[in-house]
Amino acid sequence: MKEKSRILKKINSDSFGGSENQLRLLLKYLPDEIFENINLILNNTDPNLLEDDKINILWMQHFVNIEEAKNLGLKSYLEKVDYIVFNSNWNFEKFVYQFKIPENKSVVIRNAIEEIVFKKKPSNKISLVYHTTPWRGLEILLKVFKNLNLDNVELNICSSTIIYGKKFNNIYGKKYESIFEECKKTKNVNYLEFLDNKKMIELLKEMHIYAYPSIWVETSCISAIEAMAAGCEVVSTNLGALYETCSPFGTFVGFDRNFKNLEKKYTETLLHCIKNYWTKENQEKLQLQHKTINSIYGWNKRSEEWKNFLSMVKKK
Repeated sequence: MKEKSRILKKINSDSFGGSENQLRLLLKYLPDEIFENINLILNNTDPNLLEDDKINILWMQHFVNIEEAKNLGLKSYLEKVDYIVFNSNWNFEKFVYQFKIPENKSVVIRNAIEEIVFKKKPSNKISLVYHTTPWRGLEILLKVFKNLNLDNVELNICSSTIIYGKKFNNIYGKKYESIFEECKKTKNVNYLEFLDNKKMIELLKEMHIYAYPSIWVETSCISAIEAMAAGCEVVSTNLGALYETCSPFGTFVGFDRNFKNLEKKYTETLLHCIKNYWTKENQEKLQLQHKTINSIYGWNKRSEEWKNFLSMVKKK
């Protein structure tokens, strides 16, 4: 386990965000020896993280606008990094356009999840779920949900800044206290704070619709992948890589920087999905979605892609 331990030391062990969890799962599904002579760096172009005696692989899951990505604009850095792995074709295209990254150093290996077993959804009500950080669209969703004011529909919110660790929470947590308080006071809203991934997966099995009016540029979207694999209908915007990630099963609302327009469009679309959730056509779609997403995003498939990639780079 010495190679995996070496790689794990470079990430914030207190953070359970999507990128950190993807790295933990990658290390779980691949043998230790395959990482020998591999320096795998997560979302950070700090040149001090590069190692002269190893194959330097940057795994970039964040968007081009993060501070930690800026060194990709430096020829000196690009010469030293051997490969860059992107989590979606959309993200790869944005980085190539922004930084003129050599295509021969670029690889797309999409994110992955552990298989989620399908469970028959409760028929006595419709349960919506929002399970990502608050700044990605929670305020808009609350407004939409209040305006809908449906008696037999509940909204479960699993959102907190603690997901990125105590230090992050201490710095940014207070900024979102008011929105969380609003969640607690809103009719038919269950504010569940942060749930670890295993508990979150169990909750998703009971949920009907992942309601995500995203205003955040997703470069993939693990929360949406998990929701689809659990048989939830996904209602989101088409911002960033959401269309690539959720097609052909997701229901999309065109992103609009005018949030009043976005709220109106999202309200209409979400209401339509709620009313039509139990139709035969929709249930057949969700069954196909569950099987397909578990197959194409499963770690059985993705681990082979990583094994082949890491074996290839060692031979060069």
